[in-house]
Amino acid sequence: MNYCLTTKDRGLELRPDAEWNGNPEFKLRILGRSDSDYAKDVETRKSVSGTSPFLCGAPIIQRSTMQKIVALSVTEAELIAATKTAQDMMYVKRLLESINLRVEMPMILEVDNKGAVDLINNYSLGGRTCHMETRQYYLRELKEQGIMTVRWKAGTENSSDLYTKHLARKKFEKHTRAYVGHDAYMER
Repeated sequence: MNYCLTTKDRGLELRPDAEWNGNPEFKLRILGRSDSDYAKDVETRKSVSGTSPFLCGAPIIQRSTMQKIVALSVTEAELIAATKTAQDMMYVKRLLESINLRVEMPMILEVDNKGAVDLINNYSLGGRTCHMETRQYYLRELKEQGIMTVRWKAGTENSSDLYTKHLARKKFEKHTRAYVGHDAYMER
């Protein structure tokens, strides 16, 4: 409650790190971060997905949702979150291109699960992953077409962690800065 009361004037802060100068060759940069919290719901054992695409460093979509299916592994839960983030990124790309703006390729998707990143990048294959193939192939297809690059980003550095679990104050404040900036509240 203290956080809500002491930060009532604080909100989403759009701070792009690039600005379109009217040049038709200028390309906008899309980056996405995804995370999941495996089997978070104790009654249904469904996982929570956190997604956050950024346009030139400014957050444009933030989402925390219960996954619609029960994931059978942590890697599958991460793939579900990564796929949703990739779909959001593709939506933004198509929207920008529909108004004749250009997007820098490849877009970057950051995932904090090495197993999911390896599956998407085709670094490992196994008989225990066939139930996840559709999502895996969708993301791999985007990678092979040069539309998206999937990279590992440590969970401690992945701001989408904010949308999947209750964080200790220090981690909460660190990840919040990606969306609302730094203010005097953070100094306490």
